[in-house]
Amino acid sequence: MITSYQTNVRAQYEALGQFVESFEKMVDDVREICIQRIGSGGDERLAEIAFHHQAMTAKPLFDIMRAILAHAVNHHADRALFRSVLGRIEREYSHLYNKRNELLHGTWFIGYSSQKDPDAAEFYVKKLKTSADGLVGVKDLPKNAHELTDLANACSEVRIWLGEIDRCIQDNLKLTDVFNQRNDEWVLAFGDNERTLPKR
Repeated sequence: MITSYQTNVRAQYEALGQFVESFEKMVDDVREICIQRIGSGGDERLAEIAFHHQAMTAKPLFDIMRAILAHAVNHHADRALFRSVLGRIEREYSHLYNKRNELLHGTWFIGYSSQKDPDAAEFYVKKLKTSADGLVGVKDLPKNAHELTDLANACSEVRIWLGEIDRCIQDNLKLTDVFNQRNDEWVLAFGDNERTLPKR
């Protein structure tokens, strides 16, 4: 018989794995956009050599991709809108890579039960950092499998947004055919649905 404790611990490890996988897929999409843009019409393998180098971590890859896409739309009528949407995507991407760094460089305590939490429904990540105030703990880290799953889903959502903005550039579409602004927030019109990124 599987206990609630075992179910919780298994779900937490699974959610952590799903977040790591989803995050790396998101970063790989950023890398692929760079490789396709730089390698198009030439030897794409040479671009792969550069963009798969160990120095190409999540942040520099996004910074390079954003510059490449900004260059691609320099003469586009919607260039200011493209920059605005890319800025919105960057805000979510930055949130996710900061969370990823805090989580994966923290010390995990999964499966520790207590009187308040006998079934270990929550885990704890110990992550300290130095600041002007001395040593402080990182706040707002996930505490359960559901919150990790939310992060994984956010990575998947960023991938969709990146794919759509890249499609607009490749197919020379008007940005407003795919993205709209509602109450100062960008919305992705995806089929009959509208998708938003979390407010940060």
